[in-house]
Amino acid sequence: MQNRTTRFIYSFPTPFKLTGMDEICAAGDYEVITEEEPIGDLIVPAYRRISTTIYIPPPVGRPGIGQIVEINPEELIAPVLKPSSP
Repeated sequence: MQNRTTRFIYSFPTPFKLTGMDEICAAGDYEVITEEEPIGDLIVPAYRRISTTIYIPPPVGRPGIGQIVEINPEELIAPVLKPSSP
């Protein structure tokens, strides 16, 4: 079995800063990615979370590619989920 990846868009209604982040980010929609590894067998599949990351785009007007920050998914309480584009 292979690792599985789950992507979703998390909508922050106000500026935020999560553990592992250096600065406060603007309110808005951010892509969150969770990677899990299989721990079960083929009969009863089960997965364990390896990492959860959030993509932080560069500030408006600044060139760059943004950054990916590993976060604690428990900090994302009561998410407002939107479908992620493939």
